[in-house]
Amino acid sequence: MVDFVMPAFGEGFADGWGPPAVKDSVDGKGFGVYDFAEHLEKFPLTRIGKVCDFTASGQRYLADRGKGKGKGAKGKAAAQPPPSKDDEGFSLVDSRPMPFKGGGRGRGGPMGRGKGRGKGLQANYQEGILGQKQKPFFSNNQNAQKGKGKSKGGSQRRGIPSFKEWSVQTKTEWEMRREIMLSSLSKLQLDSREVKYEDLMWCGKLHSYNRAFDRITTKLERPMRRFEELEFFNVSTSDDPHLQEMLQSDSSVTVIATDHVLACLVAAARSVYSWDVVVTKIAGKLIFDKRNGSQIDFWSVNETAQDPPNNDDKDNINSPVKLSQEASCINQNFSQMVLDMEAPTREMPNPNPFEEEEEEAVVASGAYRYRKIIMPGNPKSENESERSPVEMIVRTEVNCKMPDARDDKGLVSVKALNEYDPKVTYSWRSHLESQRGAVLANELKNNAFKLGRWTAQAILAGCDTMKIGYVSRMSPADPWSHTVLGVNTHLTDGFADQIGLTRNNMFGILRTIVDLVMQWEDGKYLLLKDPTKSVLRIYDIPFDTFNSDDEDGEGEEEEEEDQELDEDGNVAAAAAAGVAMRAVALAVLLGNPVATARARGRRLGGGPSALTQAAHLE
Repeated sequence: MVDFVMPAFGEGFADGWGPPAVKDSVDGKGFGVYDFAEHLEKFPLTRIGKVCDFTASGQRYLADRGKGKGKGAKGKAAAQPPPSKDDEGFSLVDSRPMPFKGGGRGRGGPMGRGKGRGKGLQANYQEGILGQKQKPFFSNNQNAQKGKGKSKGGSQRRGIPSFKEWSVQTKTEWEMRREIMLSSLSKLQLDSREVKYEDLMWCGKLHSYNRAFDRITTKLERPMRRFEELEFFNVSTSDDPHLQEMLQSDSSVTVIATDHVLACLVAAARSVYSWDVVVTKIAGKLIFDKRNGSQIDFWSVNETAQDPPNNDDKDNINSPVKLSQEASCINQNFSQMVLDMEAPTREMPNPNPFEEEEEEAVVASGAYRYRKIIMPGNPKSENESERSPVEMIVRTEVNCKMPDARDDKGLVSVKALNEYDPKVTYSWRSHLESQRGAVLANELKNNAFKLGRWTAQAILAGCDTMKIGYVSRMSPADPWSHTVLGVNTHLTDGFADQIGLTRNNMFGILRTIVDLVMQWEDGKYLLLKDPTKSVLRIYDIPFDTFNSDDEDGEGEEEEEEDQELDEDGNVAAAAAAGVAMRAVALAVLLGNPVATARARGRRLGGGPSALTQAAHLE
């Protein structure tokens, strides 16, 4: 039997087990607790405390990694760096980061499963509504497009407006007074039950609606007639003689405007293209007006669509500007085409205020309804002007009346949607009869701003019914020949609820903008929609802004024929005109009525009114 000989102990272990009493060593670091294992090559002294995974699962996982298995390996083993001298004798088990434990089954985790799977988070939701440029989506399977959501290359185009030109080029000297996020306008509310209406004046004439157009179908389509011999007017607020007289004669009235301008403000949150409104404040009174040739005069086409018209070639018949002009002409012709000329006409007490007595041209049928709208104040407000009610006079338009209409009931607003590029898979001729609701829903998505303006104008005018026609080109390459495929009838209040336009929000927006401008000093302000963002900016601009030389030149040429010259050859009436301007301004400040020259609306808009020019002189 072999004898077992115990190793010799040092002097420090004479009294028992434990560390040696002498701390001196060869290397100067002292003897470690495990210095007896120094002769083992596999476990060097400097690395004796490193943790190793010797479990069966760890060894099995290490073997799988060596074979190139596992998720994300793609059949190739990961290249491992050569072990250093300190790592000699050890093997790396797993260098991957710990899996994300917050994903779970809920919503919000990028690795989550369950309800939130496949749905990325949008960086800014408010920037992605109504055709604005959308922020990128971050999702797990963004590149894997399968099944129903497979893209055909249109994802790069989706939601990006193609018409990004500003309606007005701002100047550096213009001071920006306020920036309004259009998404906040939907939160403004005013109790519409407390809003009061009063008819002040009716002008023009009303024909009855021809019910035969309700029976038009795609198989019984009717060619669109063109009324080139008629005169259509779209006169601005400052060029309307009745609005100026009412503002000056009634001291309680603080705001005058037209339904076109107010409808743009109401439906501003639905717009994508740039537009502008000019507000003039004189002696505590506001004039909401538009520029000459402004975008407000025309109807946009597919403004809020995912694939809006391309503006690369402005001379193209399908460019945004050309399409808006085409749509405006279609609406003018359609409003006269649906009238029953054989039925008795309702003549209003006053003639058309923009009709020239000397000219032989025939004025288009229609009536102007001047209404006083009284919006209540906020009794809890600290500002006195916000607590008091606002009386506003609005010039509204009524196209026709129903055959059985009595008094102010049965008034009709006639508008037309137009199709310019029918697709093989979708066109009004093939889907209007079988899927009329789907066609309307598609138009509500593609023309949200235009339909919002039409609805707001019908509400302001007091029209109970809206007639919306569907007009398409006879040939996609011919923008001059059109055909009527059908006419839909909608109750104004029901249609407003369908598109999400409430009377409470409508008057809340108008009252808020009026209160905002009322807080500032007298001057001229520009409300400008940003074409790249859902933002409305208000600038303080000089009084003589937008007084173009061309328009002034036309007026000067007409006036020079009738002007008399003095002995020196100068215009004798120049001094008298300056005195008259100052008299008008003084009369406005005193609240007395003054005689104003009637502006004739032979072209869209008109120059600045005497009221604005006189205020500039003062």
